[in-house]
This record gives sequence, structure tokens and C-alpha cells, in this order.
Amino acid sequence: MDIIFNDQKVVSISTEKMFGDKELRSNAKVLFENSGILKIGHGFKRIAKILLERGIHIKGIEFDTELAAYLLNSDLQDFDLNKIYFIEFGDNVSFDVKSRLSAISALKKSLWEKLKLNGLLKLLEDVELPLSPILAEMEFVGINVNQKNIEILSKKTEEQIKNLEKDIYKFAGEEFNISSPQQLAHILFTVLGLKGKVRKTGKGALSTAAAELEKLSEEHPIIDLILKYRELQKLKTTYIEPFPSLIDSKTGRLHTTYNQTGTTTGRLSSQNPNLQNIPARTELGQEFRRSFVADKGFQLISFDYSQLELRIVAHISNDEKMMEAFKRGEDIHTRTAAEIFEVSADKVTKSMRRDAKTLNFGVLYGMGQMGFQRASGVTRERAKEFIRKYMEEFSGVAAYMEQTKQSAYQKGYVSTIFGRRRKLEGIKSNIPELIRQAERMAINMPVQGTAADLIKMAMVKVHNFVHENLSHEEARMLLQVHDELLFEVRADLAQKLSKDIRDIMENVFKISVPLTVDVKCGDNWSDMRSLSVN
Repeated sequence: MDIIFNDQKVVSISTEKMFGDKELRSNAKVLFENSGILKIGHGFKRIAKILLERGIHIKGIEFDTELAAYLLNSDLQDFDLNKIYFIEFGDNVSFDVKSRLSAISALKKSLWEKLKLNGLLKLLEDVELPLSPILAEMEFVGINVNQKNIEILSKKTEEQIKNLEKDIYKFAGEEFNISSPQQLAHILFTVLGLKGKVRKTGKGALSTAAAELEKLSEEHPIIDLILKYRELQKLKTTYIEPFPSLIDSKTGRLHTTYNQTGTTTGRLSSQNPNLQNIPARTELGQEFRRSFVADKGFQLISFDYSQLELRIVAHISNDEKMMEAFKRGEDIHTRTAAEIFEVSADKVTKSMRRDAKTLNFGVLYGMGQMGFQRASGVTRERAKEFIRKYMEEFSGVAAYMEQTKQSAYQKGYVSTIFGRRRKLEGIKSNIPELIRQAERMAINMPVQGTAADLIKMAMVKVHNFVHENLSHEEARMLLQVHDELLFEVRADLAQKLSKDIRDIMENVFKISVPLTVDVKCGDNWSDMRSLSVN
């Protein structure tokens, strides 16, 4: 660990020695837990986790050159000290301790000035720096896993896959590699002769992507079987099979690793395993989530921001109809459907609401006529009319999209309401596809990035509140999954603490529409009931 203390003393500490040297560990604890001694380093989340493993809680982080570089250019793929130093000064960093510490010191001065110039210091100091040790603590704590349930689910999934294979082969009239797009296309379009309209791949072959297959679901029963097969295979290979080896044999818990510099929008990502992409709405996903359980005497409590990104859209676009819907506590998708289909809210059907939901979220990702047509299955003319109507009814959103694109052309970047930036090199390209891609990013990033900033701010405030009022044995933050925080709380404290946490999250930052948080609790991450905390 290479760390600068109080901007002058430079220290490199051997983590191996800290394991066995009691005196060194004791002195390090005094040093690192003193918030008055300011620390400068590169990658404090990793450092904080190493220290936690030795019973040390780091305080007084003043500057992190890795996080500073990330805020200045989130498009970089690698935030290694040597890479950042080379970008900044055109030189490499030697492997010796003195050179590394000298590089950190030089980078701190240079990056600090750039952060100040670009209005990013507050985001670093109030959000990213305090978040690092929180993420380290979440990784260290992990989440309890019912390994027997994983084993049962593994056998059940394998059996379901084999049964699906038999049924698919029966319909196809022959055995083939279901996972091969070429072989699957041959079976569907040549052997079975399916005639539904699907798009072609870049190489001219008929696509077998999930969105395209869904269009054919009414044409032949094999389609639903293939989609189910794919879902099971992904669950099996991505989660069920790798999990046993990832569970800590000593704690019986799963310890994911959060990447604080892994996305261009400010969102967190996780790996080994990636717990942020576990299906939440499918039956299989829920069955898998059932394997994540609370310790005895504890409850899992989920705090999930309701439609956070759409509320942010309402705020930054200042769209009157959207703001009115949220202020009244209306279901935004029902309200959108009512506006587009020109019916009262009580006349909105499930199909209407589904199309409206597709539009609400699709617009954030720059979805056009063809995208909506593919997602909803409506005709080209109908898709064109829906989008025209949407832009007409939600004129504030339409204006935001156009203004944001124009701003991106002028500045070459877009930003969140807290100042986080994303550079858009492609916006000034001569290649139409790169321009369209940059325009989609320009529309989405301020929304998704602001949501990421808000949840991070909430994590910092909630963590501070919990640590000031409770012990680690009473409550702990386990996971962050985009707009959701998952806690493990002693059962007798669940009701009171849930209200406190919800109130902090709903008031973390005031925007023009209310932020609302749905609270649920249960013995596992699947079977959760709504918790009334009023």
C-alpha cells in the first residue's frame, strides 16, 4: 500500500507483514483510523478492504488519484497508476516505492486543479471518496447463501434443460446445437419454414436474437421453448455453476467485488459474481434470489427507488404532464397510455400500459420508430404514430432531448445535475452511426448518471446514520443493485430502522417531483413482503 499522509509523509506498508506483526498492526490502526491524518493514494477501495481484513477502519481519505482520473474521463478502460501518469505526464512510473509515491503526489496536484476547473471537486469529496470504504465494507461483509438451495436449483435446472432439449428436437425433427445461431436459423426458417418478419444480421442472415424470436412466438410453439432454454442456460452458466466456488468456505457468504470506475455513466458494476444482473422479474430469477438469505435472527430489507430515472426525466425536462403525474402519485405508465391513446386512466388496458412503458423507458435510450416497432410488435405506421403522439403530449421531454443533443454538439460532453461528465467523441464524427450512438448517449447519460449520483449519495448518508446509531451486529448494508439497497437488520429493529432509512433516501436531494422508496422485508431476497413504515 502506497499512501501519502498529511500531504508530506510518504509510506509504503507491506500488507503481508501486517498479518503477523502485532505491533505494526497496532500502529497502523492508530494511523489509519485517525481522521485528522489525511491520506492520499491510488485506489482506496482496495486499500480499505485490505485494512478491514486486519480489523482497521480507514478514515480521513483526502484524495484518490484513481477516482479523480475517472471523474475527468470515465471512458478510459484502465485506471492503473502507470496508465494515468503516462496520460498526464507522458512518462512511465518505475516499480520502486519512491517512484510510485512521487507519481501519486504529482498526480494529486495536477488532477486536483483539473477537477476544480471542471466543477468536479464536490462530487469527488462528497460522494466518491466517502463511498470507497463503504463499498469495501460491503464486499467484506458479503451476503449469506443457502448452498443447499443452490444445489437443488442446479439439479432442477439441469433436468429442465434436458426436457426442453427433447421437446425442441421433437418439433425440429432432428437434433442440433440450439446455442448455434446458424443451426437454429436453419431449423426455424428452412426446416420449419417460419415466415414471420425478422431483421437480418450484419452478414445478411436472418436474426435469432430474443427480440426477433418473440415476434415468431405465435407462429410455432418451438419459439417459447427456445426462449425458455436460453433463459435457463444463462442462469445456469452465469450464476448457478460458478456460485459454489465463489462462496467463502469460512463465512459461508458470497463476497462480490464492486467496480467504482467500471461504467461511463457513474453507475457501479460488480463482478465475481455480478449480482447486479440477476433476473428479478422472471420465475427463475426469483427462485435463484431465494438462495440469498438473512442470518438467524435477522431480516433482509430492500429499499428500492420507485421509477427513479423517469422522475429524473420529469425534473430535468420540466415536463408539466410528467411532473403532475408524479406529484399526484399516479402510475406514470398508465398516465402515458391515457395521453397517447386518448382515453381515461380507468380505460387503459394491460396492452396499452405495456406499450406506454416501452415508450417511457425506450425514449431514455434514444429508441426510434424501428426500435419501438421491434419491442412492441406494432406496425411501422402505428409505431411512427405512437412516437409522434408521445413527443406531442410530453413536449417538455421532446424539448429536453433536442436541447441536450445541441448542447452535446457544442460542448462535446453531457453532464448530470451534480456535474458528472461524459465525453462524446463521436458527436463530431463524420460517420452517421457514431453520431446517432453519441446522440443516444447524450440523452441517456444525464438521466442514468444522475440516478447513479443520487443512489451513491444515499448510500453515504444511510451508512453514516447506521454507523452512528447502531453496531455492525445490528444492521449492515449488503448490496447495491442500481436503484435498490439491500440491508441485513436484526429482526426487532427492522420496523424502526426501515422508516429512518427510507426517509433519508427520499430526502437525499430535493428535485421537482417526490422521490419515493418501496420497502420490503423477508427471510430471503425473493419472498419479501411490503413493509409499511409510515
